[in-house]
Amino acid sequence: MSVLVLVLAGPLQSWGSTGRHAFRDTDPHPTKSGVTGMLASALGLPRTDTTGLAELAALTFAVRTDQSGTRMRDFHTTHTPGGKAMPLSDRFYLADALFTAALAGPPALTGRAHQALRNPAHPLFLGRRSCPPARPPVHSLHPDATDPVTVLETLPWQAAPWYQRAHPGHRMTIHHDTHPANPAARLAHDHPIDFSPTARRRHTARPVAVRTLPAQASGRGGPGGPIDFFDALDDLT
Repeated sequence: MSVLVLVLAGPLQSWGSTGRHAFRDTDPHPTKSGVTGMLASALGLPRTDTTGLAELAALTFAVRTDQSGTRMRDFHTTHTPGGKAMPLSDRFYLADALFTAALAGPPALTGRAHQALRNPAHPLFLGRRSCPPARPPVHSLHPDATDPVTVLETLPWQAAPWYQRAHPGHRMTIHHDTHPANPAARLAHDHPIDFSPTARRRHTARPVAVRTLPAQASGRGGPGGPIDFFDALDDLT
């Protein structure tokens, strides 16, 4: 076993697990389906490759909220090339959010995904094609680790320095795969089964538990230091 770690950051993200048609909502954190789709895109898997998708979906998944972002609504209008108006829709996004995801599984698979994310076969996006990542999402590979939750518990807070100063005492939460018998488990309907474009995408439920970490120490400048929001520009360099 080994654990692959990703840092998911961008101006906009959208991780929908329930929205359809005219209402496209977003979950407050990345879905397993969305992150699995990112790995499949990096590896160049065809949408019809249900066997390859099943291998990726079998990875144990956990995601930590480092920077929760702001939920936004976009009243969306589109037209066909001929000028015909399409149905209006409401689409929701997370602005200025950052998450750390970890996936555990066979070293051959996590190692292959690690290399693919550094040189992806297809463009990567954060839940929707209109949401490209602000930086390469691959963070690290832990070849001797077995539990993604343990890795996320020990990995330093990844939020931007300005955010850390603005939110002293922030408590990160981890949403992770768990055993169905866990009394704290709830069902998340985001385990991917089929991404085939000619058929309706299929998902099933997975048991998920939530863990809240201790309050984080403030970033550089200390909790009493001045907050300069132009420091966010440092993330672009």
